[in-house]
Amino acid sequence: MLIRSLAVGLLGLLLVACGSTRDTRVDPNAEDSVTGTGLQSQDIITMAEQMAADIQAFGVLAPSRDGERASFYIYEMKNESSDTIDKEIILTKLRTNLFRAFKGRVKIIDRSPEANDLVDAERRMKERGQVSGENNREVAGSDFVLKGTIRSRDRQASRLRSSYILVTFELVDLVTGELKWTNDYQMKTESEASVINR
Repeated sequence: MLIRSLAVGLLGLLLVACGSTRDTRVDPNAEDSVTGTGLQSQDIITMAEQMAADIQAFGVLAPSRDGERASFYIYEMKNESSDTIDKEIILTKLRTNLFRAFKGRVKIIDRSPEANDLVDAERRMKERGQVSGENNREVAGSDFVLKGTIRSRDRQASRLRSSYILVTFELVDLVTGELKWTNDYQMKTESEASVINR
């Protein structure tokens, strides 16, 4: 009898907890209602849009005189800030914006381990005659590499926390090592938050 009462009580608590859940779809560009310091969704979207537009406007990836398309790959983003950030979401959004901005006028190479594994597997299947297609094409080389760094300067006074975040992107010539383009995205937040939110 006691076990049955406990089971019914737990089921009741579960139903109450489920009934109080609030799920709402919001605009990704909207300011986050879960506040605190650090990059927000609208920062990632704005950053990717600004960097893609600036790279395009700068003209460093314009085709050569003979019409050869420039190529680049995105290497990595180092997070040297105090915030835990999914770096891949920034790089993926930036790559998507660059792809759409250039509309095929630039070769964007995928050098991720996953892509390399797929290319190797496809080449092996073609060599064995398991699938049709050309197997004598070389892996595309790259003219430039795009990389980034996230840094922050954080201050804490009692419950007030201030965070200045600087995200820097660099496009480097892979032949000469010359820095061909760079730009920053910066933001600063202040938050008076509980220990849990920090």
